[in-house]
Amino acid sequence: MTQPLEARGRRLPFAFTALDPRIRRDVVYLEASDTAQTFGILYRPPDREPRTVVYLMHPRGEFTRHYVVPGLTARGYAVFGQNSRYLNNDTDMVHERILLDIAAGMRWLRGQGFERVVLLGNSGGGSLLAFYQSQASRPSAARLSSTPSGEPIDLASEQMPPGDLYIAVAAHLGEGRFMLNVLDPSVTNESDPASYDPRWDMYNPDTGYRPFPEPSSYDPAWLAEYRKQQRERSLRLDAIAREYLAEHAYFRGELRSDRYAALPAATRSLIARRARLGRYMVIYRTLANPAYLDPSIDPSRRPLGSIFSPGDPIIGNYGYGGLARVMTPRGWLSTWSGTSSQADLPETIAHVKIPTLIVFADGDCDIFPSEQREILEKSGAADKALVTLEWADHYLNPVGEEGRRLPDPRERLIDLIVPWIEERIGEP
Repeated sequence: MTQPLEARGRRLPFAFTALDPRIRRDVVYLEASDTAQTFGILYRPPDREPRTVVYLMHPRGEFTRHYVVPGLTARGYAVFGQNSRYLNNDTDMVHERILLDIAAGMRWLRGQGFERVVLLGNSGGGSLLAFYQSQASRPSAARLSSTPSGEPIDLASEQMPPGDLYIAVAAHLGEGRFMLNVLDPSVTNESDPASYDPRWDMYNPDTGYRPFPEPSSYDPAWLAEYRKQQRERSLRLDAIAREYLAEHAYFRGELRSDRYAALPAATRSLIARRARLGRYMVIYRTLANPAYLDPSIDPSRRPLGSIFSPGDPIIGNYGYGGLARVMTPRGWLSTWSGTSSQADLPETIAHVKIPTLIVFADGDCDIFPSEQREILEKSGAADKALVTLEWADHYLNPVGEEGRRLPDPRERLIDLIVPWIEERIGEP
């Protein structure tokens, strides 16, 4: 087993500007089975040909320069960071199609001679890679055949090499489950971003809100009903998405029908336009989780606030941009809907049987202890563990004075996961 970094008498640089120049980098261009194009970077240590590669992907994030690369390559591992077809743009993201991108990357890695692949799912990559593994490990006929919007997806004929180990680092429960906790349930009219029902407004002083940085305090009974109201809003958004899809399907059917040619010219024109119309959903106010401001809710070492908003989350809830702000109906249903998405980690993790390690950063503003316990409890692996990385935020930066007194959280992560990997599949 390789020595911990502390035993080597040095702190490992994690910035890519300090990456060992001898590390070999191969830029890899891949084509999925549906012809979508993706790319990745394979990092290999300078003095060996490892048999084990650590695989990384996020649904939309840039993971070719992930912070684990310096530490893992220094320990002798190869690391492959692959970007999905939806890099930096999830407006029309269909999670089921990303599985085809991962499959292309996994086939390429196996073709390069790597004997073992460690799936390292960080943040949104945790639910994504569990979704992949849950499908790859099933018999072909038992795999998904359609997306939540009803589009066919041919996973049955897809060659999907499975991973050998699964590690989740600061992983949420999936974009949909995350959205379910942050949807503002006080919205009463999806066409009016200022509409609200004060009873379900977490930014209303009457419900317990206090302006940041003072902590808020919400009544547990109110919070329980608030969560139900969030689910109701998600279902309403699902209904809007399905209405748009049904409307589109109807006019496409009319355009292709035998009677179309005999219709009046004006009617034909209307049908043709509506058949080609692509509707978007504009979804306002998606940063309203009371746990951001009430530290007594699912307590941890997190500071107040969210990584998605500077200071008070109310800024992100009402400001420009925001999570899932503009979505196609199929993108909403597949990715951000907590009531329709199939990339739900507590559901997919039940089918992930390979050894599983869950790493929880307990200073994370947006991911909570109960969620990590849920992942552990629902994991289908016989060999599974949940460990806490203390005083670390979502990006594994130190939290507070306590965090700064400890070794770098990213360094501690490497010291944690490398022995776990080696105990199960040997050295790289």
